[in-house]
Amino acid sequence: MTTARRTPTRPRVASLALLAALAGCAGPAAPAPAPPARPPGVATTPTTDATGGVCPVRRSLPPDPTPPRQILDKGELVAGVDPSDATMSHWDASTQRFEGFNIELMLAVARALWPADDPRNRLTFKAVPPGQGAFAMLDKGEIDVVATSLTASCERARRVLFSNDYLDSGQTVLVRKNADGTPEFAGMEQLGGRRVCAATDTTSLAMIAGYRTAGGLRPVPVHAPHPVDCLVMLRQKQVDGVSTDDNILLGFARMAPDTTLVTEAPRPERRSCDQHRDEECTWFTDEPHAFAFRLTDGRELVAFVNHVLAQPRTAVVWQQAHDRWLAGHRDRGMPSPGPVTTGWPPPDPAPATPRPAD
Repeated sequence: MTTARRTPTRPRVASLALLAALAGCAGPAAPAPAPPARPPGVATTPTTDATGGVCPVRRSLPPDPTPPRQILDKGELVAGVDPSDATMSHWDASTQRFEGFNIELMLAVARALWPADDPRNRLTFKAVPPGQGAFAMLDKGEIDVVATSLTASCERARRVLFSNDYLDSGQTVLVRKNADGTPEFAGMEQLGGRRVCAATDTTSLAMIAGYRTAGGLRPVPVHAPHPVDCLVMLRQKQVDGVSTDDNILLGFARMAPDTTLVTEAPRPERRSCDQHRDEECTWFTDEPHAFAFRLTDGRELVAFVNHVLAQPRTAVVWQQAHDRWLAGHRDRGMPSPGPVTTGWPPPDPAPATPRPAD
């Protein structure tokens, strides 16, 4: 039984302030004559939280091909996305719709739910805050799934259900570009004592706070409401680096040609490159990406999404979307599902090699 076809609605996009910030990244950066030490909405994080690592989650509930009745009865799937994420879920002003890697995967889910309909007519996208800031909207029922560039971690698994890992990534740094095209700072090891920005309530911010260089220095973690705010601050020389997932920073580098990703690897004991395809790896965290669902009533939906992700036709969609949106991202391909779990949260995985405390 299918529901009546829903009239397409105009998706909700980010605030005018956020879109204005994006527009400011389109052209050459105008250096701020006297940039404030602490712009509005920005704060420096104390470096007392010396986290040695973030426990990753690569386990999810068993796949189930049964479409969730709650979603079918509602007639739409509401996904929380980041309108400024150029690779994963950005708002395209020319087409007046959301585009990106995660959008393609959400379309595959909608296509499986309503095979007779245009999947875009069954999807509603809402702008959500970065990191776990979207969880409040999930809890209130404003969205059905968080489809941002979200890292699945053991801590977050106590608040939400996660799908299987659909993209392996790692945290690295975006910096300004020198006149000769080289990065102003080669890597994290050169950013000790320098201001490095990440979004509030993200694992990226915690990892900056917990990083110590081989010389014993720590970066100065600065947090802003959104990663794109960090990009604007970088171009205005208010911070020296922006640190988050590689896939996000690839998009930022395309938006701001006066910036570039670092090229030098972290010190050996801080490298997290098991999911990277070659030795030219600057990742210092392990970032399995997963879709997030309500802890209270999201089991049917996460099981169905896991079923969709496991289908051969989704693997084709994944590769085509990766070629289009994530060219240059050096992951090893579409991840294989980890062991299934029926209890939640799944047990913390035992690390193969304990990381020394910083």
